[in-house]
Amino acid sequence: MREYNYSLLVSVCLIHFLLGFDINIISVSLPSISEYFSVNPGTVNRIIWIYFLVIVCLLLATGKAGDIKGFKKIYTSGIILFIAGSLLASVSFDFNFLLLSRIVQAAGAAAMFALTPAIITFYFPEEVRGRVFGINYSFTALGGITGRAASGFLVSNLGWNSVFYLNIPFGLLALILIYRYLPEFVPTGEKKRFDFKNALLISSGLFFLMTALNTGNQSGWTSVPVLLSFTASAVLILLFYNVQMKSENPLIDKLIIKNKRISFPVIAFALVYLITNGMIFLVPFFLQWVKLISKQEAGLLMAVPSVMQMIAGYISGKLSDSYGKSKICLYALVFIFVSLILHLMFTPESSMYFIIITLAFYGAAIGFFIPSNTNAIMTNAPEISKGTVSGFMTTFIRIGSAFGTVIFGSLFSHYVPFPDPLKSQVSKELIVSGFRGAVFAGIVSALISMLLIYYSESRNRTGLIKTQRLA
Repeated sequence: MREYNYSLLVSVCLIHFLLGFDINIISVSLPSISEYFSVNPGTVNRIIWIYFLVIVCLLLATGKAGDIKGFKKIYTSGIILFIAGSLLASVSFDFNFLLLSRIVQAAGAAAMFALTPAIITFYFPEEVRGRVFGINYSFTALGGITGRAASGFLVSNLGWNSVFYLNIPFGLLALILIYRYLPEFVPTGEKKRFDFKNALLISSGLFFLMTALNTGNQSGWTSVPVLLSFTASAVLILLFYNVQMKSENPLIDKLIIKNKRISFPVIAFALVYLITNGMIFLVPFFLQWVKLISKQEAGLLMAVPSVMQMIAGYISGKLSDSYGKSKICLYALVFIFVSLILHLMFTPESSMYFIIITLAFYGAAIGFFIPSNTNAIMTNAPEISKGTVSGFMTTFIRIGSAFGTVIFGSLFSHYVPFPDPLKSQVSKELIVSGFRGAVFAGIVSALISMLLIYYSESRNRTGLIKTQRLA
Protein backbone atom coordinates (compact mmCIF):
# COMPACT_ATOMS: atom_id res chain seq x y z
CA MET A 1 0.00 0.00 0.00
CA ARG A 2 1.24 3.52 -0.77
CA GLU A 3 2.24 5.62 2.23
CA TYR A 4 0.15 8.58 3.35
CA ASN A 5 2.67 11.28 2.43
CA TYR A 6 1.81 14.26 4.66
CA SER A 7 4.64 16.38 3.26
CA LEU A 8 3.43 15.88 -0.30
CA LEU A 9 -0.13 16.70 0.81
CA VAL A 10 1.07 19.99 2.32
CA SER A 11 2.95 20.73 -0.90
CA VAL A 12 0.01 20.29 -3.30
CA CYS A 13 -2.35 22.11 -0.91
CA LEU A 14 0.03 25.08 -0.79
CA ILE A 15 0.10 25.16 -4.58
CA HIS A 16 -3.69 25.17 -4.86
CA PHE A 17 -3.99 27.76 -2.10
CA LEU A 18 -1.63 29.89 -4.21
CA LEU A 19 -3.64 29.31 -7.39
CA GLY A 20 -6.93 30.20 -5.67
CA PHE A 21 -5.31 33.22 -4.03
CA ASP A 22 -3.83 34.51 -7.29
CA ILE A 23 -7.04 34.26 -9.33
CA ASN A 24 -9.14 36.11 -6.76
CA ILE A 25 -6.69 38.78 -5.68
CA ILE A 26 -5.96 39.77 -9.29
CA SER A 27 -9.67 40.19 -10.06
CA VAL A 28 -10.15 42.72 -7.26
CA SER A 29 -7.01 44.68 -8.22
CA LEU A 30 -8.15 45.39 -11.80
CA PRO A 31 -9.41 48.95 -11.14
CA SER A 32 -6.00 49.96 -9.72
CA ILE A 33 -4.16 48.40 -12.68
CA SER A 34 -6.56 50.19 -15.05
CA GLU A 35 -5.72 53.56 -13.45
CA TYR A 36 -1.96 52.91 -13.35
CA PHE A 37 -1.65 52.00 -17.04
CA SER A 38 -4.46 54.37 -18.18
CA VAL A 39 -6.47 51.64 -19.91
CA ASN A 40 -10.25 51.25 -19.92
CA PRO A 41 -12.08 48.49 -17.97
CA GLY A 42 -12.70 46.45 -21.12
CA THR A 43 -8.98 46.42 -21.91
CA VAL A 44 -7.77 45.70 -18.37
CA ASN A 45 -10.06 42.66 -18.24
CA ARG A 46 -7.64 40.99 -20.68
CA ILE A 47 -5.42 40.28 -17.67
CA ILE A 48 -8.02 37.76 -16.50
CA TRP A 49 -9.19 36.63 -19.91
CA ILE A 50 -5.76 35.83 -21.37
CA TYR A 51 -4.77 33.93 -18.22
CA PHE A 52 -7.68 31.49 -18.50
CA LEU A 53 -7.32 31.32 -22.28
CA VAL A 54 -3.74 30.05 -22.05
CA ILE A 55 -4.59 27.63 -19.22
CA VAL A 56 -7.41 26.00 -21.21
CA CYS A 57 -5.21 25.68 -24.30
CA LEU A 58 -2.40 23.91 -22.40
CA LEU A 59 -4.20 21.61 -19.93
CA LEU A 60 -4.45 18.59 -22.24
CA ALA A 61 -0.88 18.98 -23.45
CA THR A 62 0.66 19.33 -19.97
CA GLY A 63 -1.38 16.39 -18.66
CA LYS A 64 -0.13 14.15 -21.46
CA ALA A 65 3.42 15.45 -21.05
CA GLY A 66 3.29 14.40 -17.39
CA ASP A 67 2.48 10.81 -18.41
CA ILE A 68 5.38 10.74 -20.87
CA LYS A 69 8.11 12.78 -19.15
CA GLY A 70 7.15 12.25 -15.53
CA PHE A 71 5.00 14.29 -13.15
CA LYS A 72 7.88 15.86 -11.22
CA LYS A 73 9.64 17.30 -14.27
CA ILE A 74 6.51 18.93 -15.73
CA TYR A 75 5.10 20.02 -12.34
CA THR A 76 8.30 21.72 -11.16
CA SER A 77 8.67 23.37 -14.58
CA GLY A 78 5.14 24.72 -14.16
CA ILE A 79 5.95 26.18 -10.73
CA ILE A 80 9.11 27.84 -12.09
CA LEU A 81 7.13 29.40 -14.98
CA PHE A 82 4.46 30.63 -12.55
CA ILE A 83 7.09 32.29 -10.33
CA ALA A 84 8.85 33.80 -13.35
CA GLY A 85 5.57 35.18 -14.72
CA SER A 86 4.71 36.67 -11.32
CA LEU A 87 8.14 38.33 -11.08
CA LEU A 88 7.85 39.79 -14.57
CA ALA A 89 4.32 41.02 -13.87
CA SER A 90 5.40 42.75 -10.66
CA VAL A 91 7.97 44.90 -12.53
CA SER A 92 5.87 45.54 -15.63
CA PHE A 93 6.56 48.94 -17.19
CA ASP A 94 3.92 48.58 -19.90
CA PHE A 95 0.43 47.02 -20.09
CA ASN A 96 1.39 44.75 -23.01
CA PHE A 97 4.40 43.51 -21.03
CA LEU A 98 2.02 42.73 -18.15
CA LEU A 99 -0.13 40.66 -20.53
CA LEU A 100 2.97 38.77 -21.72
CA SER A 101 3.88 38.08 -18.10
CA ARG A 102 0.41 36.69 -17.48
CA ILE A 103 0.87 34.31 -20.43
CA VAL A 104 4.04 32.96 -18.82
CA GLN A 105 2.25 32.69 -15.48
CA ALA A 106 -0.70 30.86 -17.07
CA ALA A 107 1.58 28.34 -18.81
CA GLY A 108 2.90 27.38 -15.39
CA ALA A 109 -0.55 27.32 -13.80
CA ALA A 110 -1.78 24.96 -16.54
CA ALA A 111 0.77 22.32 -15.53
CA MET A 112 -0.18 22.66 -11.86
CA PHE A 113 -3.93 22.47 -12.51
CA ALA A 114 -3.58 19.57 -14.94
CA LEU A 115 -1.32 17.34 -12.87
CA THR A 116 -2.44 17.82 -9.25
CA PRO A 117 -5.34 15.29 -9.52
CA ALA A 118 -2.97 12.81 -11.20
CA ILE A 119 -0.34 13.25 -8.48
CA ILE A 120 -2.89 12.75 -5.69
CA THR A 121 -4.28 9.64 -7.40
CA PHE A 122 -0.85 8.16 -8.11
CA TYR A 123 0.83 8.79 -4.74
CA PHE A 124 -1.96 8.41 -2.16
CA PRO A 125 -3.68 5.13 -1.19
CA GLU A 126 -7.25 4.71 -2.43
CA GLU A 127 -8.72 4.50 1.07
CA VAL A 128 -7.72 8.13 1.87
CA ARG A 129 -7.66 9.60 -1.63
CA GLY A 130 -11.07 11.25 -1.40
CA ARG A 131 -10.08 12.94 1.85
CA VAL A 132 -6.96 14.30 0.15
CA PHE A 133 -9.02 15.64 -2.76
CA GLY A 134 -11.36 17.26 -0.24
CA ILE A 135 -8.51 18.88 1.70
CA ASN A 136 -6.88 20.12 -1.51
CA TYR A 137 -10.19 21.57 -2.75
CA SER A 138 -10.73 23.27 0.63
CA PHE A 139 -7.33 24.94 0.34
CA THR A 140 -8.22 26.21 -3.15
CA ALA A 141 -11.40 27.76 -1.72
CA LEU A 142 -9.45 29.15 1.27
CA GLY A 143 -6.99 30.77 -1.14
CA GLY A 144 -9.89 32.44 -2.94
CA ILE A 145 -11.42 33.75 0.28
CA THR A 146 -8.03 35.00 1.53
CA GLY A 147 -7.29 36.65 -1.82
CA ARG A 148 -10.56 38.57 -1.83
CA ALA A 149 -10.15 39.58 1.83
CA ALA A 150 -6.52 40.72 1.48
CA SER A 151 -6.81 42.47 -1.88
CA GLY A 152 -8.13 45.82 -0.62
CA PHE A 153 -5.46 46.19 2.06
CA LEU A 154 -2.59 45.19 -0.21
CA VAL A 155 -3.56 47.37 -3.16
CA SER A 156 -4.33 50.38 -0.95
CA ASN A 157 -1.11 50.20 1.08
CA LEU A 158 1.45 48.51 -1.18
CA GLY A 159 0.21 49.18 -4.71
CA TRP A 160 -1.08 46.88 -7.46
CA ASN A 161 2.35 45.21 -7.82
CA SER A 162 1.97 43.63 -4.39
CA VAL A 163 -0.62 41.13 -5.65
CA PHE A 164 2.14 39.63 -7.83
CA TYR A 165 4.97 39.99 -5.29
CA LEU A 166 3.20 37.63 -2.90
CA ASN A 167 3.25 34.81 -5.44
CA ILE A 168 7.05 34.73 -5.41
CA PRO A 169 7.81 33.63 -1.79
CA PHE A 170 4.80 31.28 -1.75
CA GLY A 171 5.86 29.88 -5.12
CA LEU A 172 9.48 29.37 -4.04
CA LEU A 173 8.36 27.55 -0.89
CA ALA A 174 6.06 25.33 -2.99
CA LEU A 175 8.93 24.63 -5.42
CA ILE A 176 11.25 23.54 -2.60
CA LEU A 177 8.59 21.29 -1.08
CA ILE A 178 7.63 19.68 -4.39
CA TYR A 179 11.25 19.16 -5.40
CA ARG A 180 11.91 17.47 -2.07
CA TYR A 181 8.74 15.47 -1.51
CA LEU A 182 7.30 14.62 -4.94
CA PRO A 183 8.83 11.26 -5.92
CA GLU A 184 10.36 10.81 -9.34
CA PHE A 185 7.84 9.11 -11.59
CA VAL A 186 9.54 7.09 -14.31
CA PRO A 187 7.07 6.10 -17.05
CA THR A 188 7.04 2.35 -17.63
CA GLY A 189 6.39 0.36 -20.74
CA GLU A 190 7.04 1.43 -24.31
CA LYS A 191 8.86 4.75 -24.72
CA LYS A 192 6.46 7.28 -26.24
CA ARG A 193 7.03 10.58 -27.98
CA PHE A 194 4.96 13.68 -27.30
CA ASP A 195 2.75 14.42 -30.32
CA PHE A 196 3.37 18.14 -30.86
CA LYS A 197 1.19 18.31 -34.00
CA ASN A 198 -1.81 16.93 -32.15
CA ALA A 199 -1.19 19.21 -29.17
CA LEU A 200 -0.92 22.26 -31.45
CA LEU A 201 -4.18 21.41 -33.20
CA ILE A 202 -6.24 21.03 -30.02
CA SER A 203 -4.60 24.05 -28.36
CA SER A 204 -5.36 26.21 -31.40
CA GLY A 205 -8.93 24.90 -31.58
CA LEU A 206 -9.51 25.69 -27.91
CA PHE A 207 -7.88 29.10 -28.37
CA PHE A 208 -10.40 30.12 -31.04
CA LEU A 209 -13.30 28.62 -29.07
CA MET A 210 -12.41 30.55 -25.91
CA THR A 211 -11.77 33.72 -27.93
CA ALA A 212 -15.27 33.51 -29.43
CA LEU A 213 -16.87 32.81 -26.04
CA ASN A 214 -15.08 35.70 -24.35
CA THR A 215 -15.78 38.30 -27.05
CA GLY A 216 -19.26 37.26 -28.20
CA ASN A 217 -21.21 39.40 -25.74
CA GLN A 218 -19.18 42.52 -26.54
CA SER A 219 -18.74 42.11 -30.30
CA GLY A 220 -22.07 40.37 -31.01
CA TRP A 221 -22.56 36.66 -31.61
CA THR A 222 -23.17 37.21 -35.33
CA SER A 223 -20.18 39.53 -35.85
CA VAL A 224 -17.58 38.44 -38.40
CA PRO A 225 -14.67 37.97 -35.91
CA VAL A 226 -16.79 35.81 -33.58
CA LEU A 227 -18.21 33.66 -36.40
CA LEU A 228 -14.72 33.22 -37.86
CA SER A 229 -13.39 32.19 -34.45
CA PHE A 230 -16.14 29.58 -34.02
CA THR A 231 -15.50 28.29 -37.55
CA ALA A 232 -11.74 28.06 -37.03
CA SER A 233 -12.32 26.29 -33.72
CA ALA A 234 -14.63 23.69 -35.30
CA VAL A 235 -12.22 23.02 -38.18
CA LEU A 236 -9.17 22.65 -35.92
CA ILE A 237 -10.96 20.40 -33.40
CA LEU A 238 -12.19 18.17 -36.25
CA LEU A 239 -8.66 17.99 -37.63
CA PHE A 240 -7.42 17.10 -34.15
CA TYR A 241 -9.99 14.29 -33.96
CA ASN A 242 -8.98 12.88 -37.36
CA VAL A 243 -5.25 13.05 -36.58
CA GLN A 244 -5.80 11.52 -33.15
CA MET A 245 -7.68 8.54 -34.60
CA LYS A 246 -4.64 7.71 -36.74
CA SER A 247 -1.97 8.52 -34.13
CA GLU A 248 0.03 5.75 -32.46
CA ASN A 249 0.23 7.89 -29.32
CA PRO A 250 -2.93 10.05 -29.21
CA LEU A 251 -3.30 12.92 -26.78
CA ILE A 252 -6.47 11.26 -25.40
CA ASP A 253 -6.89 7.54 -25.96
CA LYS A 254 -10.29 6.73 -27.48
CA LEU A 255 -10.80 3.94 -24.92
CA ILE A 256 -10.68 6.59 -22.19
CA ILE A 257 -13.32 8.66 -23.99
CA LYS A 258 -15.51 5.56 -24.50
CA ASN A 259 -15.34 4.66 -20.82
CA LYS A 260 -18.52 6.33 -19.52
CA ARG A 261 -17.22 6.15 -15.95
CA ILE A 262 -14.73 8.80 -17.06
CA SER A 263 -16.41 10.71 -19.90
CA PHE A 264 -19.89 11.09 -18.34
CA PRO A 265 -18.64 12.49 -15.00
CA VAL A 266 -16.24 14.77 -16.92
CA ILE A 267 -19.18 16.25 -18.87
CA ALA A 268 -21.12 16.54 -15.61
CA PHE A 269 -18.15 18.46 -14.20
CA ALA A 270 -18.33 20.92 -17.09
CA LEU A 271 -22.04 21.48 -16.42
CA VAL A 272 -21.54 21.99 -12.68
CA TYR A 273 -18.80 24.53 -13.31
CA LEU A 274 -21.10 26.16 -15.87
CA ILE A 275 -23.57 26.61 -12.99
CA THR A 276 -20.86 27.75 -10.57
CA ASN A 277 -19.39 30.49 -12.75
CA GLY A 278 -22.80 31.52 -14.03
CA MET A 279 -24.06 32.04 -10.46
CA ILE A 280 -20.88 33.94 -9.46
CA PHE A 281 -21.66 36.29 -12.36
CA LEU A 282 -25.41 36.49 -11.74
CA VAL A 283 -26.08 36.77 -8.00
CA PRO A 284 -24.27 40.12 -7.43
CA PHE A 285 -26.62 41.74 -9.96
CA PHE A 286 -29.64 40.60 -7.96
CA LEU A 287 -28.08 41.77 -4.68
CA GLN A 288 -27.10 45.21 -5.99
CA TRP A 289 -29.90 45.97 -8.47
CA VAL A 290 -32.87 44.34 -6.73
CA LYS A 291 -31.98 44.30 -3.01
CA LEU A 292 -30.06 47.60 -3.44
CA ILE A 293 -27.19 46.66 -1.15
CA SER A 294 -23.67 48.08 -1.52
CA LYS A 295 -20.82 46.44 -3.42
CA GLN A 296 -19.00 45.79 -0.14
CA GLU A 297 -22.03 44.04 1.36
CA ALA A 298 -22.56 42.05 -1.84
CA GLY A 299 -18.91 40.96 -1.70
CA LEU A 300 -19.32 39.73 1.87
CA LEU A 301 -22.46 37.78 0.93
CA MET A 302 -20.68 36.19 -2.03
CA ALA A 303 -18.08 34.85 0.43
CA VAL A 304 -20.79 32.74 2.10
CA PRO A 305 -20.92 30.07 -0.69
CA SER A 306 -17.10 29.98 -0.78
CA VAL A 307 -16.85 29.27 2.95
CA MET A 308 -19.47 26.53 2.69
CA GLN A 309 -17.68 25.00 -0.32
CA MET A 310 -14.50 24.80 1.72
CA ILE A 311 -16.23 23.03 4.62
CA ALA A 312 -18.40 20.72 2.47
CA GLY A 313 -15.46 19.86 0.21
CA TYR A 314 -13.54 18.20 3.04
CA ILE A 315 -16.64 16.31 4.24
CA SER A 316 -17.43 15.15 0.71
CA GLY A 317 -13.91 13.90 0.06
CA LYS A 318 -13.82 12.01 3.34
CA LEU A 319 -17.22 10.38 2.70
CA SER A 320 -16.17 9.34 -0.81
CA ASP A 321 -13.51 7.10 0.72
CA SER A 322 -16.14 5.06 2.58
CA TYR A 323 -19.30 5.28 0.50
CA GLY A 324 -20.15 5.07 -3.19
CA LYS A 325 -18.57 8.03 -4.95
CA SER A 326 -21.31 8.26 -7.59
CA LYS A 327 -24.05 8.13 -4.93
CA ILE A 328 -22.48 11.09 -3.16
CA CYS A 329 -22.28 12.93 -6.50
CA LEU A 330 -25.96 12.20 -7.18
CA TYR A 331 -27.00 13.46 -3.74
CA ALA A 332 -24.89 16.59 -4.28
CA LEU A 333 -26.56 17.24 -7.65
CA VAL A 334 -29.99 16.90 -6.03
CA PHE A 335 -28.88 19.50 -3.46
CA ILE A 336 -27.63 21.78 -6.27
CA PHE A 337 -30.99 21.37 -8.05
CA VAL A 338 -32.94 22.25 -4.87
CA SER A 339 -30.69 25.25 -4.15
CA LEU A 340 -31.36 26.62 -7.65
CA ILE A 341 -35.11 26.18 -7.13
CA LEU A 342 -34.71 28.27 -3.97
CA HIS A 343 -32.95 30.95 -6.06
CA LEU A 344 -36.03 31.05 -8.31
CA MET A 345 -38.00 32.14 -5.23
CA PHE A 346 -35.91 35.31 -4.78
CA THR A 347 -38.04 38.47 -4.98
CA PRO A 348 -37.49 42.13 -4.03
CA GLU A 349 -39.24 41.32 -0.74
CA SER A 350 -37.06 38.28 0.11
CA SER A 351 -35.50 38.55 3.57
CA MET A 352 -31.72 38.64 3.85
CA TYR A 353 -31.90 35.59 6.12
CA PHE A 354 -33.54 33.56 3.34
CA ILE A 355 -30.94 34.77 0.81
CA ILE A 356 -28.01 33.93 3.11
CA ILE A 357 -29.38 30.46 3.91
CA THR A 358 -29.94 29.78 0.19
CA LEU A 359 -26.41 30.92 -0.70
CA ALA A 360 -24.96 28.76 2.10
CA PHE A 361 -26.96 25.71 0.99
CA TYR A 362 -25.91 26.26 -2.64
CA GLY A 363 -22.21 26.59 -1.68
CA ALA A 364 -22.36 23.41 0.41
CA ALA A 365 -24.00 21.53 -2.48
CA ILE A 366 -21.29 22.60 -4.94
CA GLY A 367 -18.54 21.75 -2.45
CA PHE A 368 -20.14 18.37 -1.81
CA PHE A 369 -19.98 17.45 -5.52
CA ILE A 370 -16.51 18.49 -6.65
CA PRO A 371 -14.07 16.34 -4.57
CA SER A 372 -16.26 13.22 -4.87
CA ASN A 373 -16.55 13.55 -8.63
CA THR A 374 -12.80 14.18 -8.95
CA ASN A 375 -12.16 11.04 -6.89
CA ALA A 376 -14.58 9.01 -9.03
CA ILE A 377 -12.99 10.09 -12.32
CA MET A 378 -9.38 9.65 -11.24
CA THR A 379 -10.07 6.26 -9.60
CA ASN A 380 -11.24 4.98 -13.00
CA ALA A 381 -8.25 6.46 -14.84
CA PRO A 382 -5.73 3.85 -16.12
CA GLU A 383 -2.47 3.82 -14.18
CA ILE A 384 -0.33 4.98 -17.12
CA SER A 385 -2.81 7.69 -18.17
CA LYS A 386 -3.43 9.56 -14.92
CA GLY A 387 -1.99 12.79 -16.30
CA THR A 388 -3.95 12.48 -19.55
CA VAL A 389 -7.27 11.94 -17.73
CA SER A 390 -6.45 14.73 -15.28
CA GLY A 391 -5.77 17.15 -18.16
CA PHE A 392 -8.92 15.97 -19.95
CA MET A 393 -11.00 16.60 -16.82
CA THR A 394 -9.56 20.05 -16.02
CA THR A 395 -9.96 21.16 -19.65
CA PHE A 396 -13.69 20.43 -19.53
CA ILE A 397 -13.93 22.19 -16.17
CA ARG A 398 -12.44 25.38 -17.62
CA ILE A 399 -14.58 25.22 -20.77
CA GLY A 400 -17.67 24.77 -18.59
CA SER A 401 -16.64 27.80 -16.54
CA ALA A 402 -16.36 29.91 -19.68
CA PHE A 403 -19.74 28.75 -21.00
CA GLY A 404 -21.33 29.55 -17.62
CA THR A 405 -20.47 33.23 -17.78
CA VAL A 406 -21.51 33.41 -21.45
CA ILE A 407 -24.86 31.60 -21.11
CA PHE A 408 -25.96 33.22 -17.86
CA GLY A 409 -24.76 36.63 -19.05
CA SER A 410 -26.54 36.36 -22.40
CA LEU A 411 -29.84 35.23 -20.84
CA PHE A 412 -29.74 37.96 -18.22
CA SER A 413 -28.79 40.63 -20.78
CA HIS A 414 -31.72 39.56 -22.99
CA TYR A 415 -34.07 40.80 -20.27
CA VAL A 416 -31.90 43.65 -18.96
CA PRO A 417 -29.84 45.12 -21.83
CA PHE A 418 -28.77 48.20 -19.83
CA PRO A 419 -25.42 48.94 -18.12
CA ASP A 420 -27.24 50.65 -15.23
CA PRO A 421 -30.93 49.66 -15.06
CA LEU A 422 -31.49 51.82 -11.98
CA LYS A 423 -30.71 55.00 -13.92
CA SER A 424 -32.73 53.65 -16.85
CA GLN A 425 -35.66 53.11 -14.47
CA VAL A 426 -35.99 49.43 -15.32
CA SER A 427 -38.49 47.71 -13.04
CA LYS A 428 -37.24 45.29 -10.42
CA GLU A 429 -39.73 42.75 -11.77
CA LEU A 430 -37.94 42.73 -15.14
CA ILE A 431 -34.55 42.30 -13.46
CA VAL A 432 -35.94 39.40 -11.43
CA SER A 433 -37.32 37.85 -14.65
CA GLY A 434 -33.83 37.98 -16.18
CA PHE A 435 -32.35 36.51 -13.01
CA ARG A 436 -34.83 33.62 -13.07
CA GLY A 437 -34.31 32.98 -16.78
CA ALA A 438 -30.57 32.53 -16.21
CA VAL A 439 -31.09 30.37 -13.09
CA PHE A 440 -33.38 28.11 -15.14
CA ALA A 441 -30.40 27.33 -17.41
CA GLY A 442 -28.59 26.14 -14.29
CA ILE A 443 -31.52 23.92 -13.33
CA VAL A 444 -31.46 22.25 -16.76
CA SER A 445 -27.69 21.74 -16.43
CA ALA A 446 -28.15 20.13 -12.99
CA LEU A 447 -30.78 17.73 -14.37
CA ILE A 448 -28.54 16.69 -17.26
CA SER A 449 -25.65 16.17 -14.81
CA MET A 450 -27.84 13.86 -12.70
CA LEU A 451 -28.62 11.73 -15.73
CA LEU A 452 -24.95 11.54 -16.71
CA ILE A 453 -23.84 10.45 -13.23
CA TYR A 454 -26.70 7.96 -12.99
CA TYR A 455 -25.88 6.33 -16.35
CA SER A 456 -22.15 6.35 -15.66
CA GLU A 457 -22.87 3.79 -12.95
CA SER A 458 -24.76 1.39 -15.22
CA ARG A 459 -22.02 -1.18 -15.68
CA ASN A 460 -20.22 -1.15 -18.96
CA ARG A 461 -17.95 -4.12 -18.36
CA THR A 462 -16.62 -4.22 -21.90
CA GLY A 463 -15.58 -0.57 -21.92
CA LEU A 464 -14.12 -0.83 -18.42
CA ILE A 465 -12.07 -3.93 -19.23
CA LYS A 466 -10.76 -2.39 -22.43
CA THR A 467 -9.73 0.78 -20.61
CA GLN A 468 -7.99 -1.19 -17.88
CA ARG A 469 -5.86 -2.90 -20.51
CA LEU A 470 -4.12 0.44 -20.99
CA ALA A 471 -2.74 -0.02 -17.49
